[in-house]
Amino acid sequence: MTFPRTGIFRVALAGVLALLVGWAWSPVEAWVAYLALGLAAIFGALLILGRPRILARETLTHAVLDFALVGALVAGTGGEGSLFFPLFFLAALGILRVETPAKAVVATAAAVGAYLLATIAAGDPGTLWSQTVGLRAGLLALFCAVAALLASEAHNHRRLALGLASAFAAELSHVEKAEGLISRFGPALRFLSLEGVLQWTAEAAQAVVGGSYAHVAGISGNQHRTVAQGNLDAFPSWWHPSIQRLVLWSCREGEVVRSEEAIHGIEGFVAVPIGLAEGEKWGAMVLGGKRFGAEEERALKLLAAGVAPAVENANAAPGGLDQLSGLPNRDSLCRVLRRELSHDGSLTILAVGLNGFRSYSRTRGIAAGDDLLRRLGERLGDRQRAFHYGGDEFVVVLGGSDETRARRAALAIRQLVAEETGGSGGSLPTAAVGFAFAGPGEEDPDSVLGAALRALGEARGRAEGVAEALGESENGARTLEAARALIRPLESRDPLIGDHLKAVSSLASFIGSKMSLPPEELDALALGALLHDVGKIGVPDQILQKPGRLTDEEYEVIKRHPVMGAEMLAPIEELASAVPVARHHHERFDGRGYPDGLRGEEIPLAARVVSVADAFDSMTRDWAYANGISREAALEEVERNSGTQFDPLVVRALLEAVWGLGDRRANSAG
Repeated sequence: MTFPRTGIFRVALAGVLALLVGWAWSPVEAWVAYLALGLAAIFGALLILGRPRILARETLTHAVLDFALVGALVAGTGGEGSLFFPLFFLAALGILRVETPAKAVVATAAAVGAYLLATIAAGDPGTLWSQTVGLRAGLLALFCAVAALLASEAHNHRRLALGLASAFAAELSHVEKAEGLISRFGPALRFLSLEGVLQWTAEAAQAVVGGSYAHVAGISGNQHRTVAQGNLDAFPSWWHPSIQRLVLWSCREGEVVRSEEAIHGIEGFVAVPIGLAEGEKWGAMVLGGKRFGAEEERALKLLAAGVAPAVENANAAPGGLDQLSGLPNRDSLCRVLRRELSHDGSLTILAVGLNGFRSYSRTRGIAAGDDLLRRLGERLGDRQRAFHYGGDEFVVVLGGSDETRARRAALAIRQLVAEETGGSGGSLPTAAVGFAFAGPGEEDPDSVLGAALRALGEARGRAEGVAEALGESENGARTLEAARALIRPLESRDPLIGDHLKAVSSLASFIGSKMSLPPEELDALALGALLHDVGKIGVPDQILQKPGRLTDEEYEVIKRHPVMGAEMLAPIEELASAVPVARHHHERFDGRGYPDGLRGEEIPLAARVVSVADAFDSMTRDWAYANGISREAALEEVERNSGTQFDPLVVRALLEAVWGLGDRRANSAG
């Protein structure tokens, strides 16, 4: 970055000097000076661009060119008596970056020579023998010599520092590297998803001991990550029998095992089991591509012990832990529900919310609110399987579907919150609990979770603070089946679209609950969000899944899907409530959206909510043609468009839904 900065400085200085020359001389009188300044500007531009490469790596070239250009400027503005003579000293500072004494001597000779030539070019050669010229040349040579001496000292110190750093790095053992990684990143691993933990472990293992291949895998489930380096045409994956044999063998023996078998051109493998000291091992790390010694083995054992708590915790928190409450996070909840429902068991889902939490945080401070959430997380996690859903909301999962047990658990949670807040009156938060049941055959975790959240919304308005989700009516069952029938063609074309629709429906329901929408509006919102993109059935695959920017014609085809979706839904009585969302979810709050150009509150509220949920989930999701961005970056993008593309009130609810920011960042949402 140094050379672009010096290039900008040269261009700016050339511009300033051109103004000064133009003020005192005409272009005819000082054409040499103008030529020098033009060349100086070009020189600066080349440094900014980094072309040619010699300018980016040879500092002597910089110094010589600077002296030549200053000499031309001095020659064109009076020679010996030029006002610009001090620029030689400015150019001489470039000697500080010259690497060797020999180059410094060349640069000094170039400085003095440029000054003497400028003096000759501007007047009588006899002036070379004048006392003034000799004094200036000597002073310039002395200045260059001092700069060269300082440069030599600086480079000596730099070489010494590099040598010491190299020696220190060479002395660091593999074990010390592993200890450093675990001490710095180990505590943070529990907040990562299982995939994130495995990826970090594979990369850390390879960084610690080297080799061209690193693989981490669990002995049950499809849990594995591979890292490979070098020009490998192919490398063994989890499905290679030799790799599976190494993992299983090391886990069974509980010890490090080695193999000299060559697999896809990689030789020298070592497998280190991962797991707590006692009991069955969770899985193993497999490293390959070099001869691993005892020191590497000790380092890998240390690394395996450091990551063991994180991977052992993956069963309860496969999506990682929430940093504030310490409970499994929302992603973990969705994965656990999906796993439990696939076993055809019965579950009770309790959604817990804190009434008055925002007022409590505003009155007592954000730190007090965070501390309350942390304490509740600890107590809820000690008693049952609990998750932090976001903001002031938790979810508790119980086995079975006993209503009496569910109400007893809800009352116990309300009592627990009262104990932590010190009472149940005034401005102190109280708990509201909504619960829903999932029976055998239920496959959609978003459906049962949405029911519990809607029950929570109803419970918040009740004096007793507890509400049960109403059982799905026959009309409700027909509605859900009709909706699923419509989105199946989209899912068959791209399973990621199906996941996206369900995620948007869940997030939209959560946003709606934050906005205190009544249950019937929440039901219509969830349905509309699930079907908002149904019109894309009529969009060709080559457009729908095209990577990169669409052409104008392709974009016009995409823009038809809201109208197509609304026309598909309108004749179906059970799905009529989803029509406003399907048609208007691409309208913009500033009126610049499509298809109807509606503005502000002219846009149906459900469509405004789905617009925000759709954008947020699309940005954070990995698609076949694009990788998702982080939640933080997506939130910043949504906030940036609050009041233009999105309804500020909905953006504020999204912030509370995703991070529970509430009053902390409410103003930033508009």
